[in-house]
Amino acid sequence: MELTASQARDLASAGPMERRLATYFELAFSETGDYKRIVERKIPRDLTVWHEGKVTKARELLLSTKIESTTLVQTQMYATVLEGAEPAKCFRNMLPIVKMTGPTIRVPKGASGTYAPAISEGGDIHINQQDYGYTDITAVKYGDMPYITNELIEDSMYDVMAMEVRKAGERIENTLNLGCLKYLIDNATYEVDTVGASGSQGIKAIAGARGLVKAAGWQPDSVVMCADAEAMVLKEFVPTSYIGAEAAMAGRLPNLLGLKVGLCDVALTTTSSPFASSSYTWDYDSDGEIGMVVFDSRNAAIIGMKRDISMKKVEDVTRDIFACPVTARFGINYIQAGAICRVEY
Repeated sequence: MELTASQARDLASAGPMERRLATYFELAFSETGDYKRIVERKIPRDLTVWHEGKVTKARELLLSTKIESTTLVQTQMYATVLEGAEPAKCFRNMLPIVKMTGPTIRVPKGASGTYAPAISEGGDIHINQQDYGYTDITAVKYGDMPYITNELIEDSMYDVMAMEVRKAGERIENTLNLGCLKYLIDNATYEVDTVGASGSQGIKAIAGARGLVKAAGWQPDSVVMCADAEAMVLKEFVPTSYIGAEAAMAGRLPNLLGLKVGLCDVALTTTSSPFASSSYTWDYDSDGEIGMVVFDSRNAAIIGMKRDISMKKVEDVTRDIFACPVTARFGINYIQAGAICRVEY
């Protein structure tokens, strides 16, 4: 079985959890005569694992016990799923997450900043109870199932098997990002249109969006951008003596105008996604595309987490594994449309 170019790139960038899972797969499906050689060659002496309620040296455990008699494969598969989700994380680091105790939660929301009236000496204090609205969030289950064929096992493609497990975590995290992005962009009250504003499509556009949200009485503290928008903003730091230029030269954007920066690369128009948008394109190199969104993270939107990324336990996983369902249950909704401003190319 030959690797595609995409698979080759993925394997080259494999993380430590994925590489270890590939080793465990190799042990699980190896011939008896190869087992000890694989353990001694690929399992570090100082690697420890959790086994039967205590910390144990992995090499000693695997030399004294066959891997199918342990839970190492199941545990490592879950660790690999989480490792796959890690690089894709964006909005879970930008928006508040509330724990859902039921399938639906109701989040109260009020108006933007109001003011206290003056009170004369000895006068009555005015009772000012604003009317609250509500936003409902309903948890939906999202999932992916890495499919490991007999051919992969027969051809000893253990790295590819581990890669498929890692991708499951990445796909679910991408779905979470896509949902957050759609709710923010589709429901934003404000928009900065940069058409015809040559030289003002980077940091100046962010400044304009920040000003609109702040003028509406909210406190913008976050900006999320796509890859094209990130590249445009990075160019403004090269070469300059701006504060943050060193970080930009290392490929990292510093906080901009007091805003926390998030990067999100998802396809908002993907028709197979439950959050596909027919109104906007998440890109930033053609007129009409949306490439950035500025918001007050405390009031713009919220993530309700019923169950975070988890993997179903598969019986006899070391000998009869062909699928391992990876799922999560969460809901997303916007709170205050006026706390959001999208930026159009």
